Amino acid sequence: MNVTSRIGIYRLGLWLAMGLMPGPVLGQESDPIAAWVQYTESGVDVRAVVTGASCPQLWVDDQAVWMIERAEPTAHHDNIVCAYKIPVDTRSLMLHGEHLPLPVSRQPKKIVVVGDTGCRLSESHGFFQACNNSSVWPFARIAESIAAYEPDLILYSGDYIYREAACPDGNNGCQDSPSGDNQDTWMADWLQPARPIHRAAPLVLARGNHETCTRAGKGWFRYLDARPLESPEKCLDSSDPWVVNFRNMQVAIMDVANTKANGNSLEQLFADQLDDLDFLLNKPSWILAHRPFWGYGADDDTSEPVTPTSQLQVAVDLADGLPRTVDLLLGSHIHLAEIVDFGGQQPPQLVVGNGGTQLVPYTPPPAAIAGLDIESTSALYQFGFVTVEFRGQRNWLLSFRDVEGRILERCRLHGWRTQCDSSRAAE
Repeated sequence: MNVTSRIGIYRLGLWLAMGLMPGPVLGQESDPIAAWVQYTESGVDVRAVVTGASCPQLWVDDQAVWMIERAEPTAHHDNIVCAYKIPVDTRSLMLHGEHLPLPVSRQPKKIVVVGDTGCRLSESHGFFQACNNSSVWPFARIAESIAAYEPDLILYSGDYIYREAACPDGNNGCQDSPSGDNQDTWMADWLQPARPIHRAAPLVLARGNHETCTRAGKGWFRYLDARPLESPEKCLDSSDPWVVNFRNMQVAIMDVANTKANGNSLEQLFADQLDDLDFLLNKPSWILAHRPFWGYGADDDTSEPVTPTSQLQVAVDLADGLPRTVDLLLGSHIHLAEIVDFGGQQPPQLVVGNGGTQLVPYTPPPAAIAGLDIESTSALYQFGFVTVEFRGQRNWLLSFRDVEGRILERCRLHGWRTQCDSSRAAE
């Protein structure tokens, strides 16, 4: 072996050790059409979607690295999805000249919760939202308000894609809108309007029932799932829960997009997952699951009162209760924003499903849900998001906010109890 060969092998070993495996020449580097930072089962990823031939170069703490291909182009998604796992203590991130948000260093103090953000085009529901009207579908404005709030962390409770049917001819409100699980729809419903969110804070992403395999599930696993993609066509009915660890708290993420598999209820599966989480959670913790454990609202079609989700309610009984350290349940699925206090019988349920998709009509709150008496509840029937600010161990200040980020109502959370005040001056 000559000296040049030995030097080449030495350099290759050095590149691999430093995570600096050489990539394409700079002239071939692809411009990202979307990029964000998200927590995953095994750490923190930078994800980028590009339309070129290769993944871009990422700067991590002033070191240049090449992102790795996560998903290749398919017939319906003519792009490349790239990923790169970064250390939790990363100090700087830059992609294509733009700074990306950093992982939470210790304890998140300013958290945003948002969900159900897509624009509904549904033949089965007989509803076609005016996606071209930012007053009727205000997600892009909400994303800007979330960025202006400057959060440390964003918890996204699912249902990113709602454009399931073609816009009817002559409907100017949704004219020229794409539909189906494809690149154009993901661009229109999430990749493009969510850009301010992408730049604002790292994301924790939950799967919604609109990301099942019969809907936008392949896109979910392609772009957002917390695990490596085994194949471009991958889609599973259910995934195991996973946990994000912070200094003084944990967030558990459950995949409850489906409540049945092959015609069978997933109650026992959810109960087993709750048992697993009871072992994994050892700090004050929250569970993020798209479907609420104990929520209330109106049915999308009939406007009749509903109190989902029965399969999760049964699972809690089968598991002899929720994991012992859980202080808050977060979900969406019902298109409103509400918090339900059960007087200390169970942790409060926060529902944030008002991120852009059509809202449900008002329904009076029930006296109880699945045998749990409701001590107090507050519900808002307008578009927006929720912020949760750290106020000390097991103490949080929760704020319901409108499209522009203005505070509508505030609630104090302490352990399993809440106290709400509609005054904007509440501290």
